[in-house]
Amino acid sequence: MEKPEIERRYQKVCEDINDGRIKSALDTLGGLIRSANRSDYFFDLETISENYQSLLNYAFEGAVDPDRKDILKKISASVLSLADDVKDVMTAKDTPQKNIEKAVMVRLLGDDPQAVSDRFEEYLSEKKLQRVLKETGTYSFETNPIDNIFRLIWLTHKMKDTSVEKLRRIARSSSFEKHEKCLIVSALTLSLLDFFDPGKIILLVEFAAGHEMEVYQRSLTGLGLVLIWYDQRIIFYPEIMVKLDELSQDEGIQQDMEALLLQLLMAQETEIIVKSFEEEVLPEMKKMMPKFEDKLELDNIFGEEDMEGKNPGWKDMIDEVPGLFERIEKFTRMQMEGGDVFLSTFSQLKRFDFFTRMSNWFVPFYADHPDLKNNESDEEKIFSRLLEGLGRAFYLCNSDKYSFALNFNAVPQQQRSMIMTYFEAELEQMKEMASEADILSPSAASNAIFTQYIQDLYRFFKLYPFHNEFNDIFQKKIRFTELFFYKTFFERDKFTARLAAFYFDKDHYMEAIELNSYMIDKEGPKGEYYEKIGYSYQKLGNYPDAIRFYKKAELFDSDRLWILKKVGWCSMKMNDYANALKYFEECSQILPDDLTIQAQIGQCHLKLNNFNEALTCYLKVLYFQPENLKILRPIAYCQFILGKLTAAEESYHKILSGTETPGPFDLMNAGHVKLCLKKRNEALQLYKKSKTDLFFASNSFSSSFEEDVPYLLKNGIGKEELPLLMDYLLFKID
Repeated sequence: MEKPEIERRYQKVCEDINDGRIKSALDTLGGLIRSANRSDYFFDLETISENYQSLLNYAFEGAVDPDRKDILKKISASVLSLADDVKDVMTAKDTPQKNIEKAVMVRLLGDDPQAVSDRFEEYLSEKKLQRVLKETGTYSFETNPIDNIFRLIWLTHKMKDTSVEKLRRIARSSSFEKHEKCLIVSALTLSLLDFFDPGKIILLVEFAAGHEMEVYQRSLTGLGLVLIWYDQRIIFYPEIMVKLDELSQDEGIQQDMEALLLQLLMAQETEIIVKSFEEEVLPEMKKMMPKFEDKLELDNIFGEEDMEGKNPGWKDMIDEVPGLFERIEKFTRMQMEGGDVFLSTFSQLKRFDFFTRMSNWFVPFYADHPDLKNNESDEEKIFSRLLEGLGRAFYLCNSDKYSFALNFNAVPQQQRSMIMTYFEAELEQMKEMASEADILSPSAASNAIFTQYIQDLYRFFKLYPFHNEFNDIFQKKIRFTELFFYKTFFERDKFTARLAAFYFDKDHYMEAIELNSYMIDKEGPKGEYYEKIGYSYQKLGNYPDAIRFYKKAELFDSDRLWILKKVGWCSMKMNDYANALKYFEECSQILPDDLTIQAQIGQCHLKLNNFNEALTCYLKVLYFQPENLKILRPIAYCQFILGKLTAAEESYHKILSGTETPGPFDLMNAGHVKLCLKKRNEALQLYKKSKTDLFFASNSFSSSFEEDVPYLLKNGIGKEELPLLMDYLLFKID
């Protein structure tokens, strides 16, 4: 059985358990076990099945069992745990690098479980660790204790209680260096993202509860990632629920969880590549079906910004939130959104041997790292200055700092001083900016660590040579309205509203609809929520739903003019020009001198073939903006249709003489006017210029010409003459 099918069946087991369909989950799991062909798994499955049948028999015999819910949770957890084991065995062949790492551990520790446990406890002994570090003075691949601890934690699926207790002591110990604790936390996180273990989740909670700077931020980040990954599963583990409830009582942790969740969303922004519909589809559609908008550039008279734009009355909730969100926005611009630059720059510098050791992707930057030893002369001390500066560079993640330092070692001696001078100048400038924005405050320093660590994780999951063997948390869609852990322990209405504002601000309109709808369900109807839902549907091209929510917003004390414009604009997009006209005329009653509204009214009349009314509207705009050549296009076209040929000729003369590169439709329409005025040679020249435009293939030219035939007939061109005229044009122009 191939991995995709294994994953599909595994997910079905999880979904069945989450939905309470335990029998179905057992059946699916039985099929997986038969493919795995492991007798011990058959025995485990049979035991779970018997326990579940006993519970069912007991329940339907009428007995009252106050512990039934707890027993059901244990049975559900047992099914999921067995499914984990089966999936791991069946997909082991798909993780060759991990298998190599396991082989290294077997070579170092042996394959006897008790020997492994004993050696693990040796590694975790504070005195043993300190003595080895002092005596060896080396961090080689074979003898680096903390690296072996990292590997062992990562590769241990289900940690024994004795090992959990040892790690718990480390969390409280002052003997271990912070960077060592940070690596242990990262190992716990990676291991959990690979294989569920409630003991490790509780350890992350306890590391976070210690509030030790750097360790705290990493453990809370790891906990957040794991809770997102296993959100539907933690309900089956009462011990985890108790710990999370205790943790959520800490107001500081509540605020930091908000910072963390928002920063995770910002990290996912780097993955999103939006391909504009207008760039990929609309140009091709325009070539096939030229319309009034294209011919007359109606949408370019004032642009669509006013009709498409967001309500200026909306408050920018992200900007309004003091402190935390301001800093996150600033860090985002410097690191994440600008981090694309950092990522592309430093991705080429992850090829040092330093990054072949997996733990080095997660180690906090510290100047005494053995891999940063340098034999520079005492006089220069340039490298030491660099390390000191990197330690203060809050805008670079740890992984990139190591890349910078390692690459600096490879730079020729004569260039180092120049690079160092530039770097220190940049560092000083960033420090001044940070000071002005109060970014160097303790809470902001904590937020910087969140940002740096998330960037470290991001680089690992994207750039580590064997990243495909890991579950990439940054690919997982975060849906807050469905996150059990968030709604149970960390949800606060104001923050949920800010999340909705965040999605809306970043143009993630489906998520914005979901969260604003969720806020309506929680808080009750609110005009601004309806407006934003309507606007989101509008941006997604769902104009009927956009209008529906705009009309709901209209029932509140909302910006009526803004809503009328939106409904009118959406109606136009639906080709419902009669209704669009009605709404724009209402807008005109509120703002009779608004020229943009007048132009929209003119466009509606034009689409409804009310050419006299359209011309009146456009001439009003021209009166107040005589320099606006764009308004002349629909004016000239209406004049042509209405038989005002002399006026149309004058208008097209202004358009063509005032435009450096006239468009093909301008040239064709001007040709129509000349043709109707019996100026055939001039008309032919204009048609010829029109057709030479690359946009105008032969079919486009012909179809566009055909659309105007009724108006040519109306202006005196003979019906029998038109086929001959078209062939003549095609012969002459081709």
